Amino acid sequence: MAMNVKTTLESYLNKKVFNMPTYTIAPSFPLRINEDTGNYETYGISDLTKVVDQNIKMTLLTVPGERMMDQNFGVGLSRYLFENDTTIKRGASNLPPLRENILSQLSTYVSYITIQDLQIDLLGDSNLVNIKIKYFVNDSNTASLFDLTINEVDDNVL
Repeated sequence: MAMNVKTTLESYLNKKVFNMPTYTIAPSFPLRINEDTGNYETYGISDLTKVVDQNIKMTLLTVPGERMMDQNFGVGLSRYLFENDTTIKRGASNLPPLRENILSQLSTYVSYITIQDLQIDLLGDSNLVNIKIKYFVNDSNTASLFDLTINEVDDNVL
């Protein structure tokens, strides 16, 4: 019987044209339904930088205490919007310094990347924060640049 299975498998493999599989590794946010399949849209292995960017964005925008099972998760970037530059750079009693907070959170929760450069641009007059993170994904030879500008507290930022 094993010979029959082997012959059938070899026959099938010889006839079948295979494409590189794209494994689903994460849902895309905000959640959207794919009209063709009826399932949520997802990112595959070929979308690795999109998944990493999504994870960085969620880490930056989540307010500490918002994630139920991990109260320490998140930078809470929106909390820094209306603070003065000194508070953002040096911290305050209720806020850690932004740069150190970002680096700490990403090294803890997105530990599979190496941050090569972090730029934080503050435009206090317009309550705007721009963050650029140049990173390298450790397990692949992939480098990318994450760029996020936030200028108001908005539920549609994700």
